[in-house]
Amino acid sequence: MTDPFTFADLPVDPIRPGQTILLSGSGRMASMVARKLCFGGGHDDGVVYVSTNTSGRHLATEVEAEYPDIDLSRLGIIDATGRKDVETETPAWIEAVSNTGDLTGISIKNSILSTHLQKHGIERVRTCLDSLSLLLLYTNFKTVTRFVHTIDGRVAATDGLGVFVLDESMHDPQVRHTLRNLCNCEISLRRGESGPELRLDGIRNQPQGWQPFDLY
Repeated sequence: MTDPFTFADLPVDPIRPGQTILLSGSGRMASMVARKLCFGGGHDDGVVYVSTNTSGRHLATEVEAEYPDIDLSRLGIIDATGRKDVETETPAWIEAVSNTGDLTGISIKNSILSTHLQKHGIERVRTCLDSLSLLLLYTNFKTVTRFVHTIDGRVAATDGLGVFVLDESMHDPQVRHTLRNLCNCEISLRRGESGPELRLDGIRNQPQGWQPFDLY
C-alpha cells in the first residue's frame, strides 16, 4: 500500500493517496498554505503547481527561497497568468498557457508535466491549482466544475494528492458548497485571536476543530 501524504508544517495528520482537498481561505494566506501542503513534507513526491496569480519565473524563485531543501527538478509549474514569464535558469519544469481561462491548455500541460515527472522516477504527484477563484473570473462555473472533476479523477487514478484553492470571500456560498462536494475534504482557514487557524472536515481521524499553525 502506498504511504500516506504527510505535512510537516501544518496540524494535518497523514492523508491517504488519491484524495483531493478544497482549500478555502482568502488572500495570500491561502496560497501560502497551499504551498505548505505541496512542499511541507514528502520530499520524494513530485509537484505540479498551476499558478494563476504568480508567474512561473517568480514562483520557482519563491519556492526555492521558501523551501531550500526541495529538489526543484521535482517541480512542474503551469503559468496560467497569461504573462508567459517563464524564462529562467531553474531545474523546475515550467510550461505556460495563453490565458487564465484556458482550461484545456492547463489540463494538457498538467498531463505533460505529470507524465514527465513519472518518467523520471517520481511515482506520485501533488497537484495544486491556485486558484479556482481566478479561473471563475475568466470562464463559467459549469466549465470549472468539469475541470475540477477531471483533475480529481486523475489524482484518484494515480494515487496523488490534489489541492484546489478557493477565495470564499469572492463567491456565493453555493459555489463553495458545490466545489466542496467534488472534493474528498475541505481545509478552511481563518485568522484567530492568536494567529492563523485551520479546520479540516471530511476525513476521519484528523484533529477536531480549529487548529493554530505558523504561517511563516
